[in-house]
Amino acid sequence: MTNLINSLFKHSETDALSKKNIDNEIRQVNLIRSFMITGLAIPVALILSFTYSQDSDDYSVSFIDWRRSILDLNFSIVVISALLFVLTLFAWSKPMHTFLNKHLPYVILLVMGIWGTICSIYNQAVSTSIVTFLLICFVSSISLLIHPIRLFVYLVIIYLIFFIGVSNTQHDSSILLSNMAIGFVTLVACLGVSMIQWRNYITKFQQKTLIKKQKKELEINYKQLLVTSEELKKANQTKDKFFSILAHDLRGPISSTLALTHFLEESFFVNDEYERRRLFKLLQSSLTTSAKLLENVLLWSRSQTGIIAFKPTEINLCECVQSNIDFLKIVAAEKDIVVKNEVDPNIVVMADADMMNTIFRNLISNAIKFTKNFGAVDVISTIRTCELSRKKFIDVSVIDDGVGMDEKLVNNLFQIEKKTVKPGTNKEMGTGLGLVLCKEFIQKHAGTISVKSAKDVGSTFTISIPV
Repeated sequence: MTNLINSLFKHSETDALSKKNIDNEIRQVNLIRSFMITGLAIPVALILSFTYSQDSDDYSVSFIDWRRSILDLNFSIVVISALLFVLTLFAWSKPMHTFLNKHLPYVILLVMGIWGTICSIYNQAVSTSIVTFLLICFVSSISLLIHPIRLFVYLVIIYLIFFIGVSNTQHDSSILLSNMAIGFVTLVACLGVSMIQWRNYITKFQQKTLIKKQKKELEINYKQLLVTSEELKKANQTKDKFFSILAHDLRGPISSTLALTHFLEESFFVNDEYERRRLFKLLQSSLTTSAKLLENVLLWSRSQTGIIAFKPTEINLCECVQSNIDFLKIVAAEKDIVVKNEVDPNIVVMADADMMNTIFRNLISNAIKFTKNFGAVDVISTIRTCELSRKKFIDVSVIDDGVGMDEKLVNNLFQIEKKTVKPGTNKEMGTGLGLVLCKEFIQKHAGTISVKSAKDVGSTFTISIPV
């Protein structure tokens, strides 16, 4: 029911807007045609005045009175037409003057119609012609776009003036009846042609509006298509580059694994305990690198396809960080690195536990990898308030005193198409996907990740989560 009411209101608003646009368009058209009518009326009235003012030897009292009346009428029309011409010009320059724009064409129609009517009334004193009435009424009603109902009212007014005037000036009943009939038929014809013109114009305007709307929609859709196409092109380029890098990264450890297994198969170093242990350690490192790479690739692909569901729950950040430190304690012990958990034990956030474990595991693992033997890694937390939004954020920083990075490497860290793999201090190999995953997972929490680093000084990775 609500949808039906909303659709009706929307349809009503659309109709109202369409009607307003049509009214504005009609007013503009009528102003242009008003220019033409009033502009032509001035020279026509002047020419008629000049013609009737010529001297003639055959004067009669009735002719002199008729000529004086015609001259006065045409002179008045010159003045009135000039005034209407100026008003039309003013209305054109002031499009917001809606009253003048709306009513001026109706005034011009009445003035022109009455002009032709009075001319015919005067002509009845010396002839039987009503050509002036027919011509001016027909031209005026056809030239201007006026709603048929209003036009009918104006034509009735003009015809009543014509009827009264001709009845008082034409004494021949047969001519009077003929002129009345011709005048009536003329006005009916003007009304019929004007109705057809009005309907055709409205249909034409609606079609033009529809074409403009469709053209605009096509332009918008085309622009959106270009943007989508460009994004798709970039995404395909990124994925193509990523898979080429991935193939290269997998080839190395797999080739090493195959070579090492070949040594084992041929029973090399059977009697050399030291070399055999080194061989097993290399094999283990190669397999570990391949496993990490495959794990991160699977996580990344699942995140891209939306398979990984975001399920936030209440988790204790300190406990989450500690569980990942415990998971990596053997790796840290091999390099005699101390990892300290200084996260506030009272901080509880709404977050996805699996994603947070992946984030902390990657950040702490990277810190251990790029920290020299006997170094230290600290994980600390702070609560801050954004000055602009006044929102509170929890910042968790993983700080190491390792080899650090230069500015170029820092700028490429979170871009998958510029995946960088740098060996650790003990030649540990990475996958280059861990930080990309961290960025995507932290963005799902409406958070951010940032890094500060300097070569041979260390690095600080900080994630910010809104409270």
